Amino acid sequence: MAIETSVNRVGGMGTTMLDDSPADEVLREMAELLRDARPGMLVSGFTVAAVTVGVAVEETLLPMNLHAGAGSAASVGLLAVLALSVIRTAVLMISADRPLLDELGELRREVGAAVDPNVPWRTTRTRIAISQAPGWDRVRAMLAAAHFRSIRTHMALTWATFAIICFLAWTLVSLVVAGRL
Repeated sequence: MAIETSVNRVGGMGTTMLDDSPADEVLREMAELLRDARPGMLVSGFTVAAVTVGVAVEETLLPMNLHAGAGSAASVGLLAVLALSVIRTAVLMISADRPLLDELGELRREVGAAVDPNVPWRTTRTRIAISQAPGWDRVRAMLAAAHFRSIRTHMALTWATFAIICFLAWTLVSLVVAGRL
């Protein structure tokens, strides 16, 4: 993301500063991993918002009188499962970026960049001696944090899908209990 963009800007029109060294290949892969989670996070966020609005609209337009019975128990149970899946999706979305942001902050501190993520990276690639450069342990930690974010994003997407299924099942049971179907 910012790593590859800044390296590409320095190279000029159509050329990049990246060559075919192993370190530059790692930079390319890391930039791809950093960019990988955005679509899943957007879909999960829109799903949580849509399910929340759908529940609010349905509760407003479809008043139910819950009586003791299997339909009412199923409706309340599905609503509880729906609420838990929405909460789980939100927690996964919130906690997905934290390890990666911590690692990026630590890397920025080590290379002398501003620790504040709002300050852009330098547009030139500094050549530091190998002994002073952040070690491969830091690169592995960054890749592990990016992979961790990817896993959490996929889990959030799975829970969001489960929330949609619960919402549809709850809507069907609510319509049956209300006598509209």
